[in-house]
Amino acid sequence: MKTLLYFEEYESPLSHELFKRTDIDFVILRTSKNLKFFSQEYLDQTSKYKVFVTDYSKDIKEEAKRFKTWCEDNNIEIDYFLNDSEYYLEYANLFANALGLESLTEEQTSWVRDKVSMKDRFNEIGLSTVDYAPVESKEDVINFLMKHPGEEIVFKPRRGMNSIDTYRISSLKDIEDLDITFKPGKYMVESFCYDHEWSIESIVQDGVVLDSYLTYIPNATIWASISNDLNCHMTVPNHPDYFKFNCKDLIQTIVTGMNLENGVMTIEVFIDENGNVKPSELGWRLPGCQATTNHGISYGINIYDILIDIATHKKVNLTYRNPIISVGDLYLPNKEGVVTKLTPLEELLQMEGAINGEMTAKLGEYQTKRRVGNDSSGWVQVASNTPEETLLRMQNIFNNFQIETEKGRRLVYVKKD
Repeated sequence: MKTLLYFEEYESPLSHELFKRTDIDFVILRTSKNLKFFSQEYLDQTSKYKVFVTDYSKDIKEEAKRFKTWCEDNNIEIDYFLNDSEYYLEYANLFANALGLESLTEEQTSWVRDKVSMKDRFNEIGLSTVDYAPVESKEDVINFLMKHPGEEIVFKPRRGMNSIDTYRISSLKDIEDLDITFKPGKYMVESFCYDHEWSIESIVQDGVVLDSYLTYIPNATIWASISNDLNCHMTVPNHPDYFKFNCKDLIQTIVTGMNLENGVMTIEVFIDENGNVKPSELGWRLPGCQATTNHGISYGINIYDILIDIATHKKVNLTYRNPIISVGDLYLPNKEGVVTKLTPLEELLQMEGAINGEMTAKLGEYQTKRRVGNDSSGWVQVASNTPEETLLRMQNIFNNFQIETEKGRRLVYVKKD
């Protein structure tokens, strides 16, 4: 039986799918830096597997040599490599490169991780983007804003994720208020795009896009999260008629242009009212929120298993349910303070279309309001036969969700009519 080296950033559905497999052996690779993301219970549960922990503070090539010695001592031969971590993408692939395993090159990791290099590459392969620039000071941000009079711009980390430290800027005061320590190569700015944001998730094997799956995002995730607006994503099985592009063809252009071979891609795109598309940002990984299971339930496939098959060079044949349905995830509004009233998850799951969910907020516990894309009190997954009906069902759950928090003597109440 062949062996997969699996880089694990935290406990995830992908990990649990891998643990179920009986057709492949595996070694779990972790770093000393990310051990804090695992509960002790999970570490104890997974101690029965082969696990190697690198010392993140040491030279990665030396750690790869130590890993080779460990493998020899334990009679292990590594055949394949799988990483689904965004944060550790460079580290994991450099480690795999040092072992001679199939993985991303340094240039490819830059294209799929650094948003400036990414947009440079989009333009090089003939895909237009919004205007953008790297910045290393507030003066650089001011200069970019002055070149776009009357427009909003977006400030963000070049290697950011989950919209952390992402800000809309429309004035010099907004720039002055940025509480940021600038470092070379760390931040960028771009024109704010008012076109509608969608995402496309795709399965890639041997450099060929096997299929692409479309996600509709009614309100851009980070801004919806900040303002407690409807924050949801849902599978749309068919291209809207006004699209002037084919999702699968677009992704194939990117895959070919970046020489990507085997994996799953998620990409956010802007689509204007005339159906023209501009790529925004991509990830060479599974998508965030519940998009993986949204598509999985909609089409009747297990994308986690498919990714493992791709990593271990098993031929993927996609077969879908009939009919294909629409599944979405709704992220529930969040407020800072001690939770004094909360709609129970059980009540939400009784509402029409609700099929799954999780409540992270708890009565009597303090909720922190974080400035990230998936900040929420929890989430509910919703299904129906059409995207239109799925959206209506999510809106209904959103309207009926209540949370009250007490922060000092001030009572905060959230309910959307």
